[in-house]
Amino acid sequence: MEIAGTVAIISGSAAGIGRATAVALAEAGVRGIVLADLDEVGNGETARVVAEAGAEPMALRIDVTDTADLEQMYAEADARWGRIDIVFNNAGIVSGPPPYPDSSLATIRKVIEIDLIAVIQSSTLAIRYMRERGGGVIVNTASTGALNPLPSDAQYAAAKAGVVHFGTSCSVFAEQFGVRVNSVCPGVTETAILDKTGGGVRPDWLAPILEQIEILTPQDIAAVVLEIVRDDSKAGEHVVVHNRIKDAAA
Repeated sequence: MEIAGTVAIISGSAAGIGRATAVALAEAGVRGIVLADLDEVGNGETARVVAEAGAEPMALRIDVTDTADLEQMYAEADARWGRIDIVFNNAGIVSGPPPYPDSSLATIRKVIEIDLIAVIQSSTLAIRYMRERGGGVIVNTASTGALNPLPSDAQYAAAKAGVVHFGTSCSVFAEQFGVRVNSVCPGVTETAILDKTGGGVRPDWLAPILEQIEILTPQDIAAVVLEIVRDDSKAGEHVVVHNRIKDAAA
């Protein structure tokens, strides 16, 4: 897909990967971007930098687990621009302490609702709008945690694995509707989630991992999201963004 002149929706846009992707899309020539997040202050800052990069932002306070919020977001985007070309379902959370199986049942439900159910519901609305307009691209944020055991946050790993398989299951829509659904699986990335994993500090178990790898930046992930959007051959795929192993001699 040619990005210039398109309209995008990004959830989890107030910081991190969401903000970096919004800026990257604006710099690539996107016409308008819906910025969806509960953090109104952070989302306002994202809107400011997106506008500076040349795109028209629409910052909305959206709870991705609220179906009425999602429906309103898509309706407002369509009413304003008459098209929705790119959707990046990026909002997500980790469980934090205590680790599984001592996570509360409420926490387990919340992780599944945000990291999986909201992604599926938003993608469903996106597919319906896009098929009426000739197609589009959906990218959903999964994780390398979807591909490897993660006993300390099993519910997060399960949700992200669900995101990957959901994208695979949607591969047929590329031919049927011109809508490509893919997942991006970031490795360890420098975002607020690293500290939230430990309830405000990085957990002890993460330290030896971080000593061995180079942490990815939000801009690294944003670049891959744009590659997926541009590559018309990608449908139903999950693209892994690997951490480089540090040079032991360095």
